[in-house]
Amino acid sequence: MRAFQRPAVALAAALLAWTGSGGAAGASCYPMARGPGGFIPASFAAAPVKAHHVRIDFVGHSTFVIESPQGVRVATDYNDYVRPRRLPTIVTMNNSHDTHYSYAVDEGIRHVLRGWDPAGGVARHNVSVKDVRVRNVPTNLAEFGGKWRNGNSMFVIESQGLCIVHISHLHHVLSEDQLRDLGRIDIAFAPIDGMWTMSHQELFEVLDAIKPMLVIPMHYGSMGGVQAFVARAEARWPVRHHDDSWIELSFRDLPRKTEVLFLAGR
Repeated sequence: MRAFQRPAVALAAALLAWTGSGGAAGASCYPMARGPGGFIPASFAAAPVKAHHVRIDFVGHSTFVIESPQGVRVATDYNDYVRPRRLPTIVTMNNSHDTHYSYAVDEGIRHVLRGWDPAGGVARHNVSVKDVRVRNVPTNLAEFGGKWRNGNSMFVIESQGLCIVHISHLHHVLSEDQLRDLGRIDIAFAPIDGMWTMSHQELFEVLDAIKPMLVIPMHYGSMGGVQAFVARAEARWPVRHHDDSWIELSFRDLPRKTEVLFLAGR
């Protein structure tokens, strides 16, 4: 893949730069939830997306912007701490954690997709805008000693023949029904904290089950969590690091076997 610039040997330094002085700003749900001081500015890529490609921009924490050639922008885990610089067309929020959803959604956003039903039912979304389709697969939450059935969603973004899943704040391995609902997955945004979402063992079980060609890490957690993830991933797949926070990909750009790609953080 020509777009991948540097091998993983520089990963630790890059991630330390991403967290500023080596602290945990934007690194886990709880530090970020303290207030707007956790804000990470987005990069800005204003040029149109090339035909048959999607642009993936890592805004920070678990927020990505996926942009299509027809100008549709999908922001994952739209929240009040880490926001894209350009207004999205569609926003997803996997669950009601402070750093994963917004109290004040911009009125100009056309589609707001919450991964839970505030009324207690099951969230169901299947939205198509121009050359983009976004749908959800409900999952459960289990934390703080409680369990919330259907309290979270994985979101699948489809465009230009690519199927991208935001694994989200998943807390369990997937059932056969959930895997069937996901369908083919080419790119997976994977939470690698190993603590606030699920263990690395569970994460790799999920990745083995959905078999993406490209894994893009997010939700870093602590540096120890990153290092543990990288060590485990390197035993199985190539682990690479991209020089920028965004990349444009087509289906032809994907590796034939699974690879991990870290996008540069801010």
